[in-house]
Amino acid sequence: MNVPLNHHYVSQVHLKNFFNLCEGKIFVYDKLKNNFFSKTTTKTLFSEKYLNSRFNKGNVEHESLENDLNNHFENDFSKHYQVIISFIEHQKFTIHVEAALTYFAKYGIIADMRTPRYKKQIDDSLFNTFNEITKNATTEFKQRVDEVFEFRKVTKYSNLLDYSKTADKILALMGNLIFNIEIPKDENDYYIIPDIAAATSRAKINKYFNPDIEEIAYIGIPLSSKIYIHFHSEKLFGKNKPDSCISYCNSSTVEKFNMANLDYSQSKIACESKEYLINFIEETNIQR
Repeated sequence: MNVPLNHHYVSQVHLKNFFNLCEGKIFVYDKLKNNFFSKTTTKTLFSEKYLNSRFNKGNVEHESLENDLNNHFENDFSKHYQVIISFIEHQKFTIHVEAALTYFAKYGIIADMRTPRYKKQIDDSLFNTFNEITKNATTEFKQRVDEVFEFRKVTKYSNLLDYSKTADKILALMGNLIFNIEIPKDENDYYIIPDIAAATSRAKINKYFNPDIEEIAYIGIPLSSKIYIHFHSEKLFGKNKPDSCISYCNSSTVEKFNMANLDYSQSKIACESKEYLINFIEETNIQR
């Protein structure tokens, strides 16, 4: 069986929630090139060859990190998505809804970590730090550092972390979550999906010896063209914690979220509606 070498940094099962089934296309805007285009498949959208490949004991392997993604963040995506759909319709909170929300919170936590930009920044930062240290180091230490960065000769990124373990640790540090599911009132409004599956922001939510440490405290996921989920650590609010809720938002709020995701994107955003996407970009350019 062929091992897939093209790895997505926004999961295909997620992108399909923004695919226009009637037209058989997903519509994309590249903000760096100021260019609109469409694709008839999500197979090559928001993906890169060897993105999750690892160098392990002298060999390059392409499966372990992909399997981690599949097992913990993708195989059950559609099942949990349907739970959220049912929750919006019936507004009955159950253990299944709680499990689905936790699933998507973890998916959002690792969103930025999956991107080429993040991986390169982390590897470059580590390399530059060790390169500085080794300037006056022993030959033996330099050899050990060279071994650590041997992956650079054969793979794009180190990919040292398992996504699932990292998500579990960060979620535990966030503590209890307050969610807000926002749905557009106007059927002609659509959420866009950036080339990062979710937005995150940090805050000082735990006490450490170093008081400046900040951790992920907010996650925002455009789950589909019509569903946006916000997660906040309840540690952000102290005693005045808001209630979790489902709310219906006007066009200006939808636009606000979309503008934030346009800014947050590395270079591209995608949308189910060609008309909405073009109008949104035109309006955004006028406002700026």
